[in-house]
Amino acid sequence: MFLVYNSDILTEDEFQLPVGDRAFQYGDGLFETIRYENNHLWFWSDHMTRLTAGMLALGLSVPAGFNEPTIQHSILRLISANGLTPNPARIKLQVWRKPGGLYTPSSQDFNWLITAREGQPFRISKQTKIGIFDTYRLNESPVSAFKTLNALPYVLAGQHKQKHGFSDVALLNVGGYLAECVASNLFWFQNGLLYTPSLHTGCIDGIARRQLMRRFPDIQEGLFLPTILDEAEAVFAANVMGIQLFSGGWPDKRLDQIREIFIHKSV
Repeated sequence: MFLVYNSDILTEDEFQLPVGDRAFQYGDGLFETIRYENNHLWFWSDHMTRLTAGMLALGLSVPAGFNEPTIQHSILRLISANGLTPNPARIKLQVWRKPGGLYTPSSQDFNWLITAREGQPFRISKQTKIGIFDTYRLNESPVSAFKTLNALPYVLAGQHKQKHGFSDVALLNVGGYLAECVASNLFWFQNGLLYTPSLHTGCIDGIARRQLMRRFPDIQEGLFLPTILDEAEAVFAANVMGIQLFSGGWPDKRLDQIREIFIHKSV
């Protein structure tokens, strides 16, 4: 398989990083996971907007050449090189600060990497059990809304999910309020309204979350205790790759509205 490293297409065997690389040493970077399906990079502008905002939050220097059209061209070139053009694919775009310094970096420049793997079509599935992960709590910070290279809370939550046989688990924030799931934002319907935890919980500003908030402008954001899920008509988790429905059914025509966002319409 091929990858793109700082604009160059390389084989995976050719790609190497020095031991002092800051992604390895400090997790000093960010990533985006992008869905490619039906010859489209779905929600591409939102991905680049979030990534660029995260880079600025990390103090990285973003040159004019690192922009939506240029990176999109590199992604599509890589998809073609890996023979994935007609198939669904999972794209990962990573950026991280160049080597130098210890906790205090000596550079604000960055490296970037794109990988492309065969993916699955967007899927809406019914799951059985959602649990609560209470060992590691999230907190709002200047970078909490972005997908950083430090994913330890989600790794630990994933282990808890596996150990206890849950389909997914909800992470809490330091106040004990619902925040998000392992790799998805959390939602539920109650009395016909859509609810989701506020970004003030420290949850990630997910791309699927953005689409749902645009489609349902009356969505209710806030701080909610886990017991609220027991009262919900339908509980689900969503990311750009799929939706997991944990309980209940979709009220009225909500399923058709959600399909329109993620399956029938490309952005």
